[in-house]
Amino acid sequence: MTFTVLTEKSNLKITLLPIDELKPHEKGSPIYLELLKQEILRDGVLKYPIIADEKTHVILDGMHRWLALKNLGYTLIPVILVDACNNPEIRVGKRRIHRYICNSDGEIPIKEVISAGLSGRLMKPRSTRHFFPFSKFQQINYPLHQLGKKAAKDVSEYLAKMTQQECNFAIKEWLKEIAEELEFLTKRKEEVEKEMADFLNRIKNLNNNSQTF
Repeated sequence: MTFTVLTEKSNLKITLLPIDELKPHEKGSPIYLELLKQEILRDGVLKYPIIADEKTHVILDGMHRWLALKNLGYTLIPVILVDACNNPEIRVGKRRIHRYICNSDGEIPIKEVISAGLSGRLMKPRSTRHFFPFSKFQQINYPLHQLGKKAAKDVSEYLAKMTQQECNFAIKEWLKEIAEELEFLTKRKEEVEKEMADFLNRIKNLNNNSQTF
């Protein structure tokens, strides 16, 4: 296997790999794919690299970016490679909120994800949420014209068969999940602000009492 190192950013190595060397672990959503294709074509760049396991090249994050570029006929894709099975800081949950809440029912073994990618028995669309010890939003704005271009490819084998009604329901679920995370973070912010205010008040009272001696 050969690859080109694009850049090293925040101690992360971003490489350029042949798009056909990557393997999905879950099905894609037709409507989300269409939204992303329109965005990528409009911008003329790929904003963020995808993330994949370095040993197996199973995609962990960026499934729809991979699908979009593959469908549009591009032959290369920027990738952050990680050692998924040997890094305990890489976790997999079922919802975005599982980044903050450890829930045995919401945890998915990383080996299950890798197995799905290697076997081709893909999981349901957006059924996993991968959490990394770094921000996955490593913006690179990589020009599309540098990714090679051939004829468009059919990616239907990687897509879930969904009716328009099911697509609309999926959109509502995505928005609901984001709202759930925002509600959690808002509440947590209020708790931390109260904790800080209480601590500052105790310091103030300590200083006032010290002055009386």
